[in-house]
Amino acid sequence: MSSIQRVLYLRYEKEELRWFEDVDSGHEVRSTGVHIPTGFWKKLTYPNGEKYEGEWKNGKRHGQGSYNDSDGRKYVGEWNDGAGEGHGMITWTNGNKYEGEVKDGEMVGQGIFYWFDGDKYTGEYKDGKRHGQGSYTHLDGRKYEGQWKDGKINGQGTYTYPDGRKYEGQWKDAKLYGQGVYIGFYGEKYEGKWKYGIYHGKGIYTFSDGIKWIGEWREDKPWNITEFSKDGKINGKMVNGVQQ
Repeated sequence: MSSIQRVLYLRYEKEELRWFEDVDSGHEVRSTGVHIPTGFWKKLTYPNGEKYEGEWKNGKRHGQGSYNDSDGRKYVGEWNDGAGEGHGMITWTNGNKYEGEVKDGEMVGQGIFYWFDGDKYTGEYKDGKRHGQGSYTHLDGRKYEGQWKDGKINGQGTYTYPDGRKYEGQWKDAKLYGQGVYIGFYGEKYEGKWKYGIYHGKGIYTFSDGIKWIGEWREDKPWNITEFSKDGKINGKMVNGVQQ
């Protein structure tokens, strides 16, 4: 048995929202207010051009369905009491795509976001932003794994590069900030304090040949430093940024 497919239009009539079978005039689906029966209704078109296709319950979108915004954004997934809620997929006209948990049409909980350029985020969301624990992988192989807050890298996390470089430590607003360890391409290592991506505070810098600088950095410059040879002997000192 084939199902009958209908397109309905919503507009104001006598200070009420009412459904009609065509845009301008014609047969009204129900004479008193908005009413859509429980079950499956093939397609519903709103005055602004947005469209819903799917299941209904007590006159509200409920169950499985798809929604097309006027700007091209599309949501396909679960609905609850009129709002997108549960598991679903959101796509954008530029090719970006999200798949995961949704509440009130926003990305929440666990999900995966795919960018059109090949980047990918897997992790937690809150109010449509990356928030909590998650990993971000760039197309070129760079990867961050750790904590996020309000859409930015914040807290504890690890950033790795395909050439072997690595940072593990604290972050603030997507910058290296606080205590952290950086390992360079040639095996050099800095372990200590950072401030917005630069050395600042107490730290230890170990060169690839084993020589160590131990002391204090200010605004990325060695300030009060003692240099040790790889066998632990003192080679020299720097005081207030001046070599002694």
